[in-house]
Amino acid sequence: MNVEQLQARAEKTAERAITHLYDRQREDGSWVDRLSSSTIATALGALSLHRADSVAYGARVENAVRWLRTHQREDGGWAMADAEWPSSPGMTAFGLAALHEIDPHDSQRAIERAHTFIDVNDGMNVIPGLTGEAPKTWPAALPTIWALTGLRDFEAQPDLPVETILVPRRWRNKVSIALPAILGLGVMQARTMRRSLPRRVLGRIAEPLALRWLRGISGTNGGIEECPMIAGFLYLGLRQADVAPDLQRASLRYLLETQRDDGSWAIDRDLEISVTAYSIMALSEFSDVAKEPLLEGTREWLLRNQWNKPFSEFDIPAGGWSWANPSGWPESEDTAVVLGVLADLGVPREHPSVQLGIDWLLAMQNRDGSWSEWVRNTHIMNDRPCPGVTAHVIMALQRYGMPDSPGSAIARALAYLRGHQQNDGSISSVWFRDNTHGTSRLLEAFVDSRRGSAPSAVAAREWLLANQAEDGGWPLRHELPPRGSTAEETAWALFALVKGGVDPRDPAALRAVEWLVDHQDDQGTWRPSNVGLYFDDLCYTDDLIAHTFALRAIGRWLRRLAPAGETR
Repeated sequence: MNVEQLQARAEKTAERAITHLYDRQREDGSWVDRLSSSTIATALGALSLHRADSVAYGARVENAVRWLRTHQREDGGWAMADAEWPSSPGMTAFGLAALHEIDPHDSQRAIERAHTFIDVNDGMNVIPGLTGEAPKTWPAALPTIWALTGLRDFEAQPDLPVETILVPRRWRNKVSIALPAILGLGVMQARTMRRSLPRRVLGRIAEPLALRWLRGISGTNGGIEECPMIAGFLYLGLRQADVAPDLQRASLRYLLETQRDDGSWAIDRDLEISVTAYSIMALSEFSDVAKEPLLEGTREWLLRNQWNKPFSEFDIPAGGWSWANPSGWPESEDTAVVLGVLADLGVPREHPSVQLGIDWLLAMQNRDGSWSEWVRNTHIMNDRPCPGVTAHVIMALQRYGMPDSPGSAIARALAYLRGHQQNDGSISSVWFRDNTHGTSRLLEAFVDSRRGSAPSAVAAREWLLANQAEDGGWPLRHELPPRGSTAEETAWALFALVKGGVDPRDPAALRAVEWLVDHQDDQGTWRPSNVGLYFDDLCYTDDLIAHTFALRAIGRWLRRLAPAGETR
């Protein structure tokens, strides 16, 4: 296939993808995605509804149990999500716990197969907490759920101290998104487990403070972090403790509202602010989105969703954006992405929302020059410094003309990326698997900072080219499933390479475009893959992440290919 033929195919591909995208737009101008269903969220949701009222919610619980049985793999295990990811002992343990409590008779065969899978895969040793080893991250909740459902000694739960709320904020906030589950289950442990006298006294002091804190971070929809998994942990813990009926009702309401028709739950309700911004990023490759009437409502919707008050529970100032409202938290990644998109939509630097957002980003920079998501200067779980987030912030600040002279926020951030880039030119990203995402973002950040010829940019470009698979997609190597090229990673790499100076007629670019064109489906979109990471190692797919970035990459390639094309 010659370049002209590929160009014609790519134009038709883009046309179908743009039509698909506008067909998905909501009346208010925004978009909403579909995240993959989650084993852990479905197991916790089913347990919560069963304990709340097994009669009133009987049909819902039955649907959830049916989903779990249907999605049990041939090997007897469950995967993290309803897509291409292998079974894991941890996810299997959650599915097993739900069936063991809710449906021990009719699900007996499924339960036996799950036990066999755990035994065969040395699950009792590899599942944190089941052998007494102290878990260090969210999996501490797994042995707690086993204790609640009678699969292990109730007193053998890993310690989730509600007294954490008594620790000074600057320290306790470092666990960030795990803190709601720690406090909710910690209240339960303080109420129901044997404790020394000093621990009982501290628990009584801590409990009202923890509950007040949990009320403060609850959204108007009853959710916390827009996460059914967190709602499940919170409901089960507080119900077992028989405290805070208002928080129990709120969590239950959120679970009822977020259960899908097939009985499952996703790990997060959705990423509506994120994917709305990604949609504009894609469309801006094809037209002046600031003049598009269909996007006037989008601009106003994004402006309305800014956090105009501090998120005081984590000492986060006003001015950020979340991935979804009302119970998402303002964070660096989406604040940066939305600011860049507002520039595309014609919102000037002088606009109060833009200025507030810029000030927010500057206030959230870590001491080492990087950005994390919510809490500054921590290295725990998802709030550790992230190269991908840092690169997005650099690009947002560049869009609004922030200085990058020595000592500036941008200069310090670029130094962070240089210092953490691996010898082979790649760099990882906290929120996506392997290194394609982080390396692509690093290259884009250096190009936007007029440093596309810097050694770090050259090394990133060379790594991306060297790690293209034979079929034209990315990645070449796989530290984490799925195997084979994905639409997301192929799009990230292609966009960065074309933006970063690779000729659009280069064989590597042509093969990547051909891969994306060949993999568009009959609906004009692309199959999402499990490349997103959440809570360290929980994975998910997102249909609009795959769609928007594939469209954006094809759009940038077409722009560069055209004689009058321009690069940003």
